[in-house]
Amino acid sequence: MLKEMQMFNFIKLYKGLPKNVYILFWIQLINRLGDFVVPFLAMFLINKLQFNSKTASVLVTCIVLLQIPGSMLGGIISDYWSRKGTYILSQTLSGLCILSCVVINNKVWIVILLFLSAFFSASVKPTVNTMLYDFLPPNKRKTGQSLLYLGVNLGVSIGTLLAGFMFNHYLKLFFICDAATSFVAVGLVVFNIKDEGKRNLKVNTKNKPSFIRELITNYKITFFLFLYLMYSFIYAQNSFSLPLMLNSLFDGKGPVFFGYLMSINAVTVVSLTALITYLMRKKSSLINITFGGTLYAVGFGMIGISKHFPLFILSTIFWTIGEILNSTNFGVYLANNSNEEMRGRYSSLMFICYSLGRAIGILSMGGYINKFGITAVWPFIMLIACCISLTMFLFHISSKKGNSLNL
Repeated sequence: MLKEMQMFNFIKLYKGLPKNVYILFWIQLINRLGDFVVPFLAMFLINKLQFNSKTASVLVTCIVLLQIPGSMLGGIISDYWSRKGTYILSQTLSGLCILSCVVINNKVWIVILLFLSAFFSASVKPTVNTMLYDFLPPNKRKTGQSLLYLGVNLGVSIGTLLAGFMFNHYLKLFFICDAATSFVAVGLVVFNIKDEGKRNLKVNTKNKPSFIRELITNYKITFFLFLYLMYSFIYAQNSFSLPLMLNSLFDGKGPVFFGYLMSINAVTVVSLTALITYLMRKKSSLINITFGGTLYAVGFGMIGISKHFPLFILSTIFWTIGEILNSTNFGVYLANNSNEEMRGRYSSLMFICYSLGRAIGILSMGGYINKFGITAVWPFIMLIACCISLTMFLFHISSKKGNSLNL
């Protein structure tokens, strides 16, 4: 009976956090609830603006690449100026660019506005995580990261359904709602969030090492970021190689089955994030990430032997649990083991590594599939996941010396 009561303690996992963290949860949920344009970007460019698929792919790639300098700029400004101010400025400009698309009919200008919106939106992402880490002590950051991750996925799971309906029937409302949720999120920040980062960073700027020198000398963090890039390389296959595999096995039903798997992914994240965070709360972040990589190896590896759809469902549950563990621990380890005055730049660099890992994963596996076939992807990805997980475990062993915190 006692054990059963303890198991249900995960429901109270998020109780007792600072008010600012709960505000950040609602900010993430509302913002992602209205994140309509990005998921439907390719369809908008082709179906509504009448670009061909080749031009649309180039434009989408450019938008993704623009997020890299946007993220870095957001991290730099949040470190040197203000976390809160960076969020307000970047999110407002992003929302205004989206809102302007409602009244502009020139498709070239609409594309330019989408470019600018993506740039400013990327500046927001490292700022949110940095504010979270400012508000929480190291031993509470896993819980806080888990809560924000849950908010993001709740928003996406609901918002995608609304966006699909509005995209087909109310295109102007599609853009208006995207912009409106950005402004609501900004309002929550303006009236509820205190800028802890600026107050906490009253440090002497003389003789402070540059960020580049910090990366060179702090080799553990640099190596950790490389491992994060490789995890992203592996995870990219869920949106690239997986739908191709489903098409090759199930012909015309591939897109439908892929939609089912993405729904299972969302349901698994929403229903299991709190429980998994509770069960793994006493494990170090590196151990949790090692488990996450192992689940990637199992989940993606079994796709190679899956001929029936129920096995794909089981596979999706495995790699989604891996996603939960990785998403709620990578940023926490980085925050706990990097200089506080450079936290914004580290968060932006983490986003850049994620983007590069996905890009490399998609580009390289495209050529690999052309040469060896789609079924050859999965044993290769499984091998990489096993090697990276083992490397992460060895990294944990080497980092354990001299570290008394359970990070």
